[in-house]
Amino acid sequence: MKETSTEENGNNFLKNLLKEKEPKTSEFVVAIIANIILLYIVNNLLSWNLGFIASSFQDVLWIFNISIAATIIGHILFLIYHPGWFRSIIQIILNILGFIVVYYLYTVFPFILNNGWVVFAVKFALIVAMVVLVIVSIFEVVRLILRTLNS
Repeated sequence: MKETSTEENGNNFLKNLLKEKEPKTSEFVVAIIANIILLYIVNNLLSWNLGFIASSFQDVLWIFNISIAATIIGHILFLIYHPGWFRSIIQIILNILGFIVVYYLYTVFPFILNNGWVVFAVKFALIVAMVVLVIVSIFEVVRLILRTLNS
């Protein structure tokens, strides 16, 4: 049985961390289409008179539009140019925009919810989403730095 050293485990971890997933054009196209649909939905929520969406949703609509448009543009760019370092930079930008969207949703809270537990659950989910976006962004920054150092 072969024993692996700590150094070998560290090297394997770095290789797996830096390993480039081969991007597929279909993934980018699906993401573009999904975000165009999301853009339509987000911009029409108020006109659908949904009972749980407050008129204050208008106050967060601008950042939703910026974030979704940036995501669409990012995926269009990925169709043209997609080395790992570029995808990392774009993903960091999109994560920051996503964080801002969730932050505004949390602070404005444009929802009409009658049950206190549901309000708590939604606010808790928004906090968890912000934490996850920070962690994923830090991971992507580290990945970008390691890729740059290894090239």
